[in-house]
Amino acid sequence: MFKKRKSMITGISIATMLLLAGCGNEGSADADMAKTLYFVPIVDTGAYWNPMKKGAEDAAEELGYTLVTKTSPSAEPSKKEKHIGFIKEATAKDVAGIAVAPIEKKAFVDPIVAAMDKDIPVITFDADLENETDRTAYVGTDNISAGKELGKQAAEEMKEKGITSGSIAIVCVDVSQPTMIDREAGIKAGFEEVYGADASNFKFLATIQDNDQPSESKKQLEGYISANKDLVTVFSLGSEGPDVGVMSAIESQGKSGEILHYGFDYTDTWLKGIEDGRITAIVDQDAYQIGYQVIENLVKAIDGEEIDKTIPIDVKYVKAAELKAYGEEKSKIKTGSTDDIEAEGSETKDSE
Repeated sequence: MFKKRKSMITGISIATMLLLAGCGNEGSADADMAKTLYFVPIVDTGAYWNPMKKGAEDAAEELGYTLVTKTSPSAEPSKKEKHIGFIKEATAKDVAGIAVAPIEKKAFVDPIVAAMDKDIPVITFDADLENETDRTAYVGTDNISAGKELGKQAAEEMKEKGITSGSIAIVCVDVSQPTMIDREAGIKAGFEEVYGADASNFKFLATIQDNDQPSESKKQLEGYISANKDLVTVFSLGSEGPDVGVMSAIESQGKSGEILHYGFDYTDTWLKGIEDGRITAIVDQDAYQIGYQVIENLVKAIDGEEIDKTIPIDVKYVKAAELKAYGEEKSKIKTGSTDDIEAEGSETKDSE
């Protein structure tokens, strides 16, 4: 009888200890989430996204937060759904804050609003939603303004060269991405502002989409060059796919130095096209500063500080002749070793 009672008491004690241990782990998990931020870029590799990720990592470390980076490869078929899933995952875990680059303006609204309804601040970056009330804030470039700056500068140079008519091509990763839509609208607006009524002498061809595959943009642009002998200018709207594809097509068609090429964002790739004229000029965003400001402002929002609904990051226009020096200056910015870059489609945890 005594042995049986002792056995029961021992069992109850063990159960109680396990329960208390479970409660302790749950409290620890809650504490971890209270210092965890989700960072959801479109990708996390490349000349634009890598320094942006590094800026976010540095800010999170300085402010004492764990940064969880979630993304997927450029060619991921269900990319939009996966990234929406990342937001829902962060919301379910009740993290402290979320930073996301929305792939579409409308599809991301509901999951972002759902997170904000749980008092989780959400900052968009690189691309924004249609209504500022649907997110806590936006950090990044005004892509319409950046596109307009590039369009104006290109038009001014074309006028100086005596170009009065012709076809113009635009190459991007995804025609449905908000950044690409805004940049294209800005380019056309800036171009028309400079040329005025004479803008009607030019024809913008259907935008090429390559899903960040250089071989695809090369093939399509080669077709455009063959079919449109009056092609005078090409705009590539960011990412290595369009950058490499456009320069390759211009070279293969023997049009180096003849067809003007304007790009978005600095990459060492441009250095290969300076001497033979395969790149004319670019507008560049301060990607590191975007990443840093995203996290810094996200933490301010978590702490209850009032922040601006839009935190703009300016762009800089850089001509081909200045690209080498400009790139060397950018390389001085601490962006981390390339050995530490995760493979595309990675999930990384930093500052733990």
